[in-house]
Amino acid sequence: MLDINNQSIANIINAQGDSRFVIICEHASHFIPSEYQNLGLNQTQILSHIGWDIGAQALSEQLSKLLNAPLIVQTHSRLLYDCNRPPSAASAVPEQSETTIIPGNTNLTPAQKQARADSFYYPFHQSVSDFLDHRQSKTNSIIVTIHSFNAIYNGVERDVDIGFIEDLDPSWSKALTLATEQIPGIKGAQNLPYSAFDGVTHTLQMHGTNRSLANVMIEVKNNLIDSAPGQLHFALLLDKLLRENLN
Repeated sequence: MLDINNQSIANIINAQGDSRFVIICEHASHFIPSEYQNLGLNQTQILSHIGWDIGAQALSEQLSKLLNAPLIVQTHSRLLYDCNRPPSAASAVPEQSETTIIPGNTNLTPAQKQARADSFYYPFHQSVSDFLDHRQSKTNSIIVTIHSFNAIYNGVERDVDIGFIEDLDPSWSKALTLATEQIPGIKGAQNLPYSAFDGVTHTLQMHGTNRSLANVMIEVKNNLIDSAPGQLHFALLLDKLLRENLN
């Protein structure tokens, strides 16, 4: 098991931000420590969309500044452990991502999978829980998770620019989607390119729904936020949308 602590797995940015919003970015990084030998992948594969959510952290950091909201980012690649999945999920330590086999994740024993969860999943979510516990007495937080998605997945083009996904309560994701319809040149959708039925709302459930806090997952097409201008553009867009549709 990797010798780490909670702070090295979860980086909290703008912790004193006084916004009701708390931004979480579980797939922020493509970093894989040397002891994992890149999980048998080359650098091009690791830097692709399978290794992280391209542009998501930079977008989250811009949005954090605009909203003056705390931001919690995961500091290691989703390929080591996908912190938006519970340990019981087969995709928590993926053996394959889209068409790419992950050699370092194949044929792992239950003990090895548990070690991954102990190294990455539990420290990350403990940090999120501790942070929310500390601020809950001060403000009624709203949980926003930021992700990005590839324009083409398994050979199919995704005809959406930004998606708003709910865990249980659809009211906020619906309101944000409807508001996006008023923005020229941007195609928004509710529960696309994923929905809770795909198992992607684990973080929302743990830290939002289970605390009776409003929550939403935001997915942005990664080729729209793979540069600084695009990241700022969507941060400004989301800043306006979130403020005007405050749950």
